[in-house]
Amino acid sequence: MITRKLGKILRGTATPFQLFIACLLAGMIGFMPGLVQAPGLLVALTLLLVILNANLAVAGMTLLACKLLALILAPLSFQAGRFLIDGPTEGLWRTLINSPVLALFGFDYYLTSGGLVVGAVCGGLLGCILVKIVSGFRRKMASLEAGSERFKQFTSKGWVKFLTYILVGGSKGKKSYEEILTKTVGNPIRTLGVVFAVVTIALLLILQQFAAGPIVHMALQSGLERANGATVDLEECDLNLRDNRLTLKGLAMADPGALDTDLFRADALEADISGMNLLRKRLQLDRVEVSNGSHGEARAKPGQLIGKGPEPSPDPPPSQDPEVKTLDDYIKDAKKWKERLAQARDWLEKLSGPEEEDAAGGAEGERKETLSERLAREVREKGYANVRASHLIEGAPTFTINELVADKVRVAGMPEDTLNITATNLSTHPRLLGREPEVHIRSTSDTKGLDLGLGSLAVSGGSNTINFFYRGLPTDDVAGELELGGDAPLKGGTIDLAASGSWIRSGGIQLNLPLTASLHHATLSLPGGGPTEIDNFTLPIAVTGLIDNPRVRITDKALQDALVKAGVDRAKAALTGEAKKAIDKELGDKAGEEGKKLLDSILGGGKKED
Repeated sequence: MITRKLGKILRGTATPFQLFIACLLAGMIGFMPGLVQAPGLLVALTLLLVILNANLAVAGMTLLACKLLALILAPLSFQAGRFLIDGPTEGLWRTLINSPVLALFGFDYYLTSGGLVVGAVCGGLLGCILVKIVSGFRRKMASLEAGSERFKQFTSKGWVKFLTYILVGGSKGKKSYEEILTKTVGNPIRTLGVVFAVVTIALLLILQQFAAGPIVHMALQSGLERANGATVDLEECDLNLRDNRLTLKGLAMADPGALDTDLFRADALEADISGMNLLRKRLQLDRVEVSNGSHGEARAKPGQLIGKGPEPSPDPPPSQDPEVKTLDDYIKDAKKWKERLAQARDWLEKLSGPEEEDAAGGAEGERKETLSERLAREVREKGYANVRASHLIEGAPTFTINELVADKVRVAGMPEDTLNITATNLSTHPRLLGREPEVHIRSTSDTKGLDLGLGSLAVSGGSNTINFFYRGLPTDDVAGELELGGDAPLKGGTIDLAASGSWIRSGGIQLNLPLTASLHHATLSLPGGGPTEIDNFTLPIAVTGLIDNPRVRITDKALQDALVKAGVDRAKAALTGEAKKAIDKELGDKAGEEGKKLLDSILGGGKKED
């Protein structure tokens, strides 16, 4: 019963110090976001609670109250963390975040640092109130004991003692309230608490070989879920510090955009691990080899979203150029594509590390995302608990993969083809690593490929590049995705796509990607005419702006030139007719005749007579 708990506190012998320190430490523990964010801090505060002879009953009730308060006051705790991390104490926090052992305390999380302070304030206030209530009760009871014979006679009755025991628990013992009031601190150290702490630390040191695997398993699974934005299953994690080897088995990462399928699945991942920086919360994998990887396979149980997930960028403002369109103008289900591209943007931003000054500079007319804007966006996407001050990480990245190799990765929809993936110098902080991150993907058939470089984020003077190709894509598959407003003008044959461009990080991922689409052996149907066979048709397309909501520009001239070059007679006739009308209007009859002859000569529609 809660009355018995309260009665035990009021009528017990706990000193004001023991009551206050219980509230203070329990308040700080209650405001910690979780074991993943603040493992070292939670362990340290719990051991202090046990060692400092704090009243454990008071600590338990305070912990429950502060956990509820922490949910309500999360925005306040986050702002307190911002003041500590990015304010006048930034230098101190930078040292804490990058120091061995202390790096494990989670000071790089805004909610951890802010929660420590707000929790101390809330716990301290609760402690002061409790001490005042308990001390007042004891003083009142001491005055009654000393000056009221009727009180002594009343409390000595058997039925009064029985009801008191039932409602508020046992008595205070043989000590009088006057004697209890004389002690304000008492013994500050709990002997059994010291023994417990020593034994706990010794067991952790002895059992680290056995406990390392489960701890890394939990940390990796949680970290991968935050990075992926959806459920990550991990059957087994084996960490062998003696051989510096990490093995993951049964990895399955749910696709945030299609929770009933896996974005990536592998039977096993094996990595050479460097254990030198583990105390600084740095994980370096020298070489990662993926066995039996796949993408797009159906899950036995649908995954769940972690956080709110990345949101597509807002639509760009309308362009004054009528030749500039958006995805909505060209693609039927533009929303689905925007969500997919938003996921790609999220992964690119994670590969890029914290947004810093790009050596390549920002896009013309684009304003860089400020720290406040970035944090506000991450709060929306991840929640307060998972936002970190990654810009204060120094010395080495918190996570590094020097080399990743995944051969023959199966992809849903490509039953007769597989992908070979290699990546180098991947890290959470490319600038700290100082080596250019690269990702290369090739299909076994050599019909698909992607090359991604993040040079400007790692080395001064570098550039971010993106190159891809897709050869032999069926034209009918592409036409089915396009917003054509009627029968598809293109049928049959294949399309080759090729692009080579650059990108920067400036308020998102900004593309400058010239794209070429080449049609082969397709049938083209123009309005007002019948179908026309074309052997080769190459159209340049400019893709610029935000990766998940880009602008697409296809100029009328480029389209006309492509049609003419492809030798489409119907297009040539239509273009010739329109051009001749324009010449008649602008130049008059005589000059118009000369212009028409010249146009016929250019388009091949006129012949010289002998």
